[in-house]
Amino acid sequence: MRFETFVAARYLRSKRKNRFVSLITIISVAGVSVGVIALIVVMSVMTGFDIALRATIIGNRAHLTIVQRGGRQIEDVKGVIDQIESLCPEVIASGPVIQVQGLLLFHGNTEGAFIVGVDPEQEQHVTDLAENLTTHDGRSFGRGSLPGEKEIVLGYQLARRLGANIGSEITAVTAKDRVKPLQGMRNWSQIWLRVSGISHAKMSDFDTLYAFVDMPTARMLTGRPGSDAIHVKLTDPFLADKVAERIEANLPCRAQTWYESQEAFFGALEQEKLAMFIILVFIILVAAFNITSTLIMIVMEKRRDIGILRTLGSSGYSILQVFIIEGLMIGLSGTVIGVVAGTLLAYNLNPVAEFVAGLLGIDLFNSTIYYFDGIPVAVVPWDVAWITVSAVVLTFLSTLYPAWSAARVNPVDALRYE
Repeated sequence: MRFETFVAARYLRSKRKNRFVSLITIISVAGVSVGVIALIVVMSVMTGFDIALRATIIGNRAHLTIVQRGGRQIEDVKGVIDQIESLCPEVIASGPVIQVQGLLLFHGNTEGAFIVGVDPEQEQHVTDLAENLTTHDGRSFGRGSLPGEKEIVLGYQLARRLGANIGSEITAVTAKDRVKPLQGMRNWSQIWLRVSGISHAKMSDFDTLYAFVDMPTARMLTGRPGSDAIHVKLTDPFLADKVAERIEANLPCRAQTWYESQEAFFGALEQEKLAMFIILVFIILVAAFNITSTLIMIVMEKRRDIGILRTLGSSGYSILQVFIIEGLMIGLSGTVIGVVAGTLLAYNLNPVAEFVAGLLGIDLFNSTIYYFDGIPVAVVPWDVAWITVSAVVLTFLSTLYPAWSAARVNPVDALRYE
């Protein structure tokens, strides 16, 4: 063991006359631990939410949405799909889409919605529409089925606002294009549709704003002979950017990835995670100030010892190292305790939350609001590593001034009255 490490360890183990310094040391260790625990738990929850929401978005949206350049209709849908699949081996499934804004009416209730025309046979392989036709509370809504001709699937919240259920007959009103030889004219299309299913996508925009019909019904509502876009599913959604570039370079089409459609949302999540990290680091910063004050008091208490060490030949740099190592021992102790406790708490957060909720008699995590059965948690080693490094760096910085002041102690002044 090096001389500096041995002396620093002896200072920490020895019984000091000033018990207050020992108390401050314990508080400093606890402060670092609490800061690290808070950071690990919060970052794990936010990462868990990010992953869960990303999975939900990927399931409800196509990995790629292909549209014709210039906003034109895709007339030869099968030909374009064949070209995409031959060009991109990553494509698993694809299907045509028509989307139109419309009004839905039922028993005096009126709601605006995006009515999306899909091919049910193909769409169930592209998105989770078929899997989303599940019951919400076991009483109000049944499973239902994908839409057939003159049938419609409503988002869960949209159905609630309309007061519609499976089997209800609702009216859909949309603007219908009618092309004449010299001009395009628009009239209104009004069709009775039977509700065949209720979709529970676990995303507010889908559950509130979207309804789904089959392609023949969508053409009746819009008067469009072709398709607005083609939905594409890939072997890996994170290959969407590369596949989109390839399609745009080889076909007269524009490709939008699932990430681009929610770029602002994911950007907000990243900014929020960064902001929370910065805010919670201040907890560790407060603990670091405690370490600084602890070391300053130790230096004042050990002035005689420092003077003796200097007269025995210890250099100022050696004294500097002693107090840096002592501060790092305090900080590392708190960091290790915090990493272990924080990781264990993160992995067992839901049982702890249930215990606290039962103890206080409140619902800490309402699954009907957040759409999750429990608090989503994902402990990422990279995040834990960043938190650990941040705690150690702040601890190291907190030791510099006290160690520097100890190194500048004049042995003559320290031993003058001894």
